[in-house]
Amino acid sequence: MKKISITKGDGIGPEIMDATLKIMMAAGAQVDIDEIKIGGKVYLEGNSSGIDQQAWQTHSSK
Repeated sequence: MKKISITKGDGIGPEIMDATLKIMMAAGAQVDIDEIKIGGKVYLEGNSSGIDQQAWQTHSSK
């Protein structure tokens, strides 16, 4: 199984990513999903860049 990082972001991002993941799973993709939070929610939590620093350290960015 391959581990992948995804982000849903803001706006239509969540709907697009949910649909994409649904298609991937229906196609039999063997993935373990690691969701990275970005966007408005992260910004409102006090992170002015909109992405947590530890998100850059995910397995996919190594």
